[in-house]
Amino acid sequence: MTEASASDDVGGSGFSLDDLSDYLDRGREPAIAAIDGNAECQAMLASLERVGALSRDLVVRDARDNPGIEEGWLRGVLTAISREVRAGRDIPLSSSEPNTRLTITEGAVHELVRAAGDSVEGVLVGRCTLDGELDDPDAPVRVAVTISVVLSAPIVDLADAVRERVYSELLKHTELTIESVDVTVTDAHTLERPVEEDEA
Repeated sequence: MTEASASDDVGGSGFSLDDLSDYLDRGREPAIAAIDGNAECQAMLASLERVGALSRDLVVRDARDNPGIEEGWLRGVLTAISREVRAGRDIPLSSSEPNTRLTITEGAVHELVRAAGDSVEGVLVGRCTLDGELDDPDAPVRVAVTISVVLSAPIVDLADAVRERVYSELLKHTELTIESVDVTVTDAHTLERPVEEDEA
């Protein structure tokens, strides 16, 4: 385990983003209870798996022809994920038991949004923000998502698919009053190799 700074310590586990990446690369072996039992670490690992899947897809399809896929870009995505998996604010859920208080954390909602967006083929969620009074179930909440896309379909179609999946998952798993889901495409990557003159 590397020495994790306070800002790089995922979920108070004592493990950094690099540690989690190494753990994932080893197939989560040997098992580390401090990671496996930590909700923020698990959310980060799930995000790392999705980021890795898209990155491998780009590499397999000749990513060298896509100069936008750079280490700095990936590091930016991972930094955003690292910030957003933190628990954050408590969001209330209704309960049939009068003496029971149920909540879902803001970090869990971020991961829900991220997983929904990442489930659209060729899409990787960059940032997610929730704007509104999350502790008031009647207050409108605006969700903003930035995405990077591989141009496997028109950009508008990919953004619409992300918006629909995010909205559907939030309705299913939270009691937030969703006013809007705004999707901004920040990066678009092509997968087609340019035709060489001797191939024409």
